[in-house]
Order: sequence, then C-alpha cells, then structure tokens
Amino acid sequence: MADISDGSCKTFAVKAVPITASAAATPDPLALANRSAPSDVDAEAGADGEAEADAELAQPLAQLPPFSLLASSGQMQSTGWQPWRVNRNKTPTRYSLTELDQHTVLHAQADASASGLYVPLTEREARTLRWRWKTRDVIRVADNAVSHREDAPLRIFVAFDGDRSSLPLRDQLMYEMARITTGREMPYATLMYIWGGRRPEGSILNNPHTDRVRMIVVDSGTRHTNEWRCHERDLRADYRKAFGSDPGKILAVGLMTDTDNTKSRAESWYGDIAID
Repeated sequence: MADISDGSCKTFAVKAVPITASAAATPDPLALANRSAPSDVDAEAGADGEAEADAELAQPLAQLPPFSLLASSGQMQSTGWQPWRVNRNKTPTRYSLTELDQHTVLHAQADASASGLYVPLTEREARTLRWRWKTRDVIRVADNAVSHREDAPLRIFVAFDGDRSSLPLRDQLMYEMARITTGREMPYATLMYIWGGRRPEGSILNNPHTDRVRMIVVDSGTRHTNEWRCHERDLRADYRKAFGSDPGKILAVGLMTDTDNTKSRAESWYGDIAID
C-alpha cells in the first residue's frame, strides 16, 4: 500500500501559490522550454501497455505548462502538451481547454475511447508531483488489475529512465519490439496515479499488460465525484514502494482519461500539474 492523503484542496491551494506566481511572471508558458535537441523519449509507450507513437518528437521542456495560464480557446497543439494515442484503432478521447470555477483547466471527454497528452521533460531527479483533478463520472465496473476492465476517468503518469539491460529477457524483447515498430524507446518504468472504480485508495497495482507500469490509486469510488481533489506525492517514495528500487531520472509526465475497455463514458477535468 502507498501512503494515503485526504485529497483536500485547502492546504494544497496555499502550497500552489509559489508555482502560480512563478509561472505568471512568464508571459508565454512555452518560454520555459529547453531548446536542446529533441529527445528519444517515447513517453506514451507503456501507459496502457500497448501505446503507439502519434506525434512528432517534441523538444523537452524545463517545466510543465500550467493550464491556468493558457487561453481557454487555444489549441492543445500549441500548448506544449503533445497528443498520443493508445492504439491507432481506438477512438481518441477529446481534450480541450475550458473555463471552470474561475480557472482555465483541461476538459476530458471519453466515450469508449482512449488517448492522452504528455510533455517530454529535461531529465531531473524524482522529487514532488502536485496536481488537482475532478470527475463527474466514476467507472464502477472498472478494475485496473484486469485487462478488459482497465479504465480510469483520470490518470497522471510519470515516465522514468533506467538500465534496460538489467531487466528480464522477456521485458528486453518487449522493449526491442516497441523500438522496431515505433522507432522510439519505451520508458524504463512508468508510475501512474489513478482514480479507481473499486480498488481502495493506496492500492498499488501492476498494469495487466506489463509490469513496467505500476498504478497507485489516490482516489476511488463516487464519494468525491464533482469535487476538486488535490494531491501531492513524493515520487521517490512512491516509486520505491511500487518497484522496490530507487527511480532513475524523470523523462516525461502525461495524463489520460480512458473508457475503451469498459465501453463507458467519462467527463473529467485536470487542473495545473506541477513537478519539482
């Protein structure tokens, strides 16, 4: 079991002030971009165990562009958040910027669909991840440990680097197949935070497609639907509990709302996501 937080946004709002103030001093969130050569990170691979590349390789950024500073009428392609698809045969989830509760947030609408957004980052040590999210719908029949019911109205994932040569042969073959078919490298490991349907908060689950993805349930069930929930996670501590070892450098952060396996619908919202 991972640590359980109360999800309250009261203390989170106080802690988030320096992030917002710092970001607000930058006229364009994309000015945070690091102008180094494009990375080979394939952050989308591994999120559902069957991801395919969907966007051109993007330059890694120094920080995650905050949704609150983006124009609610803007196109996602110009925000620094890159689209990716779980599988080209699946219907993509719809993402758009919208005004809600006096803030610009990311609106996700899924209808038997699956896709996400991600930001490749300049490599950094695992420290703290903070975010807020809200959902109208909980997928009651979802079970994230079972492949044909592995859906969630809200997910945030962090992709890590590591020594692939230390992995079992089966995993090395999977990575090589992904490199051949997509032309990109899968992350060594992915830590994912989800809003679960049934599993209790604090549960750590293996992704049913690959054990290189571990999921931590931070919200579960219907008790807090239609409420903003705020979370702050110690990435190093969570990675150790999930994988039993210390994490490598962070390569990317992404999000996904998916209902493809349960053929259901979900409407959710993501507030700013910040990584220290």
